[in-house]
Amino acid sequence: MEAKVHELPLFPLNVVLFPGQALPLHIFEPRYRIMIRRCIDNDEPFGVVLARDEEPDEPHDIGTSARVTEVQRLSDGRMHIMTLGEERFRLHDFRVSEHGYLIGEVTPFPFVEDIGRSSPLVHVVTQRLSRYLKLLGEAHGRDFRFDQLPTKPVDLAVFTAIALSLSLEQKQALLSQARVADLLAIESEVLREELKMMHIVASAIRPPEDDHIFSRN
Repeated sequence: MEAKVHELPLFPLNVVLFPGQALPLHIFEPRYRIMIRRCIDNDEPFGVVLARDEEPDEPHDIGTSARVTEVQRLSDGRMHIMTLGEERFRLHDFRVSEHGYLIGEVTPFPFVEDIGRSSPLVHVVTQRLSRYLKLLGEAHGRDFRFDQLPTKPVDLAVFTAIALSLSLEQKQALLSQARVADLLAIESEVLREELKMMHIVASAIRPPEDDHIFSRN
């Protein structure tokens, strides 16, 4: 059954949002104040889309809907809000509303869940991600380890996409994958390369085993 097209107010940002990801925003432009107020009043989501560098108001065609979960209104009309990513969508067309923000014609774009929990790919990504988070935490003086990583393939794939430290274009490429198996396969290779680089950097800065300060002549 073909997905039904519906309208969704859009917020082009220098951000790639994934389902289940929290996103704090500071709303200051008049057009977006109106848009967000309407979303809050009607308990409706808006779409977060990555803006193109060359055309900020020409968004990428895969985005994620977001819903406001917390709001702090300031005396001058600005707002601090917390949002949560809900579901992916495909943008087919858009127009400028009377208030200046974009309204998109979108359809849902859920991940095709074509892989099971017992797949070797799920195991590999889980192991590499666990190691990646541990090393990332050590590099930043924090503990990024998780007692329990997601076991459902689609949840693991999305969690990994959020956790990886990548460019916006790389994040957008991950968000745009249709199939969970393809997304996990890409993430597995990205994690392999990231871990290799982390080990190289760690080896380069590791102090020598010989702790004598002066040379022995």
